[in-house]
Amino acid sequence: MKPSLLRLLLLMLLSTATLANGQSCNVDLDKLIWTKAEYALSGDTIVIQNQRVRLIGLYAPQKGKQHKFNSPSEPLADEAQLFLNKLLANNDLEVGVEYDKTRVDNRNRQLVHLFLRDGTSVQQHVLENGYALNRTLYNNTKYAECYYQAESKARKGQYQIWDLLSQFPDAHFPLIRSSEVTNQDQGFRIIRGKVDSVNRSDTNYIINMDTTGIRVPQRHWGNFDYSQLKNLQGKTIEVRGYAYLFNEVMYIILDHPFAIDALNPVNRPA
Repeated sequence: MKPSLLRLLLLMLLSTATLANGQSCNVDLDKLIWTKAEYALSGDTIVIQNQRVRLIGLYAPQKGKQHKFNSPSEPLADEAQLFLNKLLANNDLEVGVEYDKTRVDNRNRQLVHLFLRDGTSVQQHVLENGYALNRTLYNNTKYAECYYQAESKARKGQYQIWDLLSQFPDAHFPLIRSSEVTNQDQGFRIIRGKVDSVNRSDTNYIINMDTTGIRVPQRHWGNFDYSQLKNLQGKTIEVRGYAYLFNEVMYIILDHPFAIDALNPVNRPA
């Protein structure tokens, strides 16, 4: 499923034209820190001044890793890296950096919003072309609505990741129904299912689907409105995050409500 070079170039031209028509994330270019990128390690990680930098709001398919337990590459990992490298190269590697509330992640990588000289968002380019999923972490939400809208556009157009999903739903990437979850579905996923119950304990908000447990640890309760979570009971939702298996049950730990489609900026009621 590797796209041709021509297709990549056409997608990039289409994306640039779309962003130029007034749908880009609003930014003051004069307030950005301008620097030179070096290259992309993946669809969501680049090297700037010999340091790994993560792009806020993105989860791109990950390349395989060789270690004690080999992990295979996720679908379109190479294509996502190639797209981002071409985007950077076509703009002379010049990028404008903007920080958000949290500047460094738990692996000591800088977290940045990235822009090009024409004012367009690098994250928006990647999302609109279907090479990444939106992911809200560390309360870095300045452009969250813009990023979710970009992902929604790619999903409606069935670009790349979303085209893969439509052709191969049994691959369970990036989306899977909760009723179809297996022990092979660990990793970053969007899980869709009906909420059977919403409760709270001393340590967690507890949202249960038929086979998937969603947990909000107490340290993140300040980001959530529990009454909104209670209102999800009986509704079919999509929740995104790292799914992991524990005692034969799949769990996702949330730190921000935008991980639930009904509560993110695009879908929540005005």
